Amino acid sequence: MFKSPDPSSTDTRSSGPHRKKLTGRVLVQLDPSASTTDISKKARTRSLRLIPLHALPPGHLNEGLEKADGIIFERLKVALVNERSAGVLKQLQALRNTPFLSIEPERYIYARAGVRKELPFKDTASATWGIQATNVRKSRFTGKDVRLAILDTGFDFTHPDFMGRVIHRKSFVGRQAKDREGHGTHCAGIAGGNRATVDAGPTKALKAKAGVRYGVAPDARLYIGKILNDEGEGSDGLALAGIEWALEQGCRVVSMSFGAQVEKGDKHSVIFEEVAKIALDNNCLLIAATGNESDREEGIIAPVNHPANCPSVMAVGALTEHLKIANYSCATVGRSGGVRSGGQSIRSGGQVDIAAPGDDIFSAWIDGGHEVESGTSMAAPFVAGVAALLWEQYPDVTAREIWEKLIGQVRKLGLRTVGAGAGLVYVP
Repeated sequence: MFKSPDPSSTDTRSSGPHRKKLTGRVLVQLDPSASTTDISKKARTRSLRLIPLHALPPGHLNEGLEKADGIIFERLKVALVNERSAGVLKQLQALRNTPFLSIEPERYIYARAGVRKELPFKDTASATWGIQATNVRKSRFTGKDVRLAILDTGFDFTHPDFMGRVIHRKSFVGRQAKDREGHGTHCAGIAGGNRATVDAGPTKALKAKAGVRYGVAPDARLYIGKILNDEGEGSDGLALAGIEWALEQGCRVVSMSFGAQVEKGDKHSVIFEEVAKIALDNNCLLIAATGNESDREEGIIAPVNHPANCPSVMAVGALTEHLKIANYSCATVGRSGGVRSGGQSIRSGGQVDIAAPGDDIFSAWIDGGHEVESGTSMAAPFVAGVAALLWEQYPDVTAREIWEKLIGQVRKLGLRTVGAGAGLVYVP
């Protein structure tokens, strides 16, 4: 059974070494040529009961693992298996023509927002600094009808800035996809919001933001997948459930502002890398936050988080309003990083691919309000939103071509590629 870390002993808005890393369950990469029926039959030869995700009621993934030994994500060709049954997998792997391939531990994942700041606003009356820096206002595209998924803590579906919008939803951690934490609403606002309404916030400073544009792709079709609980905590299995749902819905972009801290030298997840490749093959681009564990002022540069460290997931670092790498933003560590001339990515994993505004970002918040947040969580949805603009402009290209267009049209900042990747995401 999935057990959330004790919120009383952890800071849910930043990460640290005291946070739990492994759930005790395991992920299993399955043979892509094997059917769910054949996989289930083979598992039953060792008394292992696996059920497909679609057989469970919405929001009951963890409850399903109490009744069965594991769950199969059919599109992704991955199984999530309980701790008590993990030992049987080695027996299954030894069978002839086994569909059970590689095994790795399941991780806890956490929302990647930074500490909220109370700094003077540097936005204009018409647009936030992030919208200005990325040149989004100059684009004639709005992401119209591009399916954009936000996998996070849910969304404030009654927010006045989104009135009249059809927003699709599904919860994997309960019956409702309602956001009670704020992180998911903030990220969705950046990627697919528009402008603040007159009642912009509870404070005088935020009320002054009325009318300001803060969203990149205001006409995108938003798909909200609640995979993190109300403390901003989840697991690999919940993330995989959200990705599978996004693929089933035909989403072109999936924004993932969550992650798990890794140590220098850790390899990326083989299973999540295969999942990211499946997404690309289905014309869907996974975009993830690099993480907030660095402290450049103290000389600490932390490696890119999981799953952003997978080669086929676009990893996004955070920039300040001065277009410098944010103090907390994770970076390429222990390997050559960045981009070849001409914008072609060197993809070996653990690298920052691109950077976006992440410091002091104004966006929507729960209870119909607005808030200013900092973190790589804020940077990732900027890139997701620009990807939606590109997909409206080039509806017939592949996900890999959208990746190359994002990298090819960046604004070069003269920063080290280990922290900023190719440069600032930009609309030329």
